[in-house]
Amino acid sequence: MKILLSWSSGKDSAWALHVLRQRHPGEVAGLLTTINEAVQRVAMHAVRRDVLEAQAAAAGLPLRVVPIPDPCSNDEYESRMRACIDQVIREEFTHVAFGDLFLEDVRRYRETHLTGTGLTPLFPLCLWFAGVKARRRDWWLGYL
Repeated sequence: MKILLSWSSGKDSAWALHVLRQRHPGEVAGLLTTINEAVQRVAMHAVRRDVLEAQAAAAGLPLRVVPIPDPCSNDEYESRMRACIDQVIREEFTHVAFGDLFLEDVRRYRETHLTGTGLTPLFPLCLWFAGVKARRRDWWLGYL
């Protein structure tokens, strides 16, 4: 198993990394994020690139950056992400993990776009299945 973690630079990504490292020790092999080309900030949270790079260094993981324009059409986004996915397949990644919590439509989008690639999506923080209360408790206890 070789896991690439989709990294938004936020707390959910950090917690997903923690959970993945507990469940699959040594299997997380890289972080993936999109950067706004114009301002060199994480597309999702507008975190500066130097902070993003410091996060990856602190995690001890290589960072894969996909630059996207602003604005970015869905077609352009998907084209750039497909090029990245093609590359990670060549590098023998087997899974892509996401820190999504409740967004079932986002989950379906991710699953649809990974279908047929040979990459298996992972959702380690998935709270929309059974065990929501227990996972929520674990989540908060982990922050304490």
